[in-house]
Amino acid sequence: MKMPKPDPKALELFNAIIKGAPGVLVKPMFGNFGAFAGGTMFAGVFGDAVFVRLSEADRAAALRLPGAGLFEPMSGRPMKEYVVLPPAVFKDPKKAKTWVQKSMDYASTVVPKGGSKSNSKPRARAGARDR
Repeated sequence: MKMPKPDPKALELFNAIIKGAPGVLVKPMFGNFGAFAGGTMFAGVFGDAVFVRLSEADRAAALRLPGAGLFEPMSGRPMKEYVVLPPAVFKDPKKAKTWVQKSMDYASTVVPKGGSKSNSKPRARAGARDR
């Protein structure tokens, strides 16, 4: 399966929503980027999709937004806790930041793979080193 490259507009939106979030580490993932807090991924960009990890209640609310959907990087294999935010969310930076905060709050309750809550130093925003 060929992985998509991050769409420049999606990458810009991703960087905007995580900008200023404390303790965030951005890592390359499959040619795209994921944002981690406390060792747990809470958001990312994949092709033209910007997604967040949400609790069950917040996920249900997000999926009611027109144009939202489960994040499915491979056809038929959705990542059940992750929701692709619809483009309309990014027209209101306050709403977008609210979803990111909900995502970070939820991620802080999840024990990362490997069982520890370690966190490395935050890195530059995604794509910054490519310029």
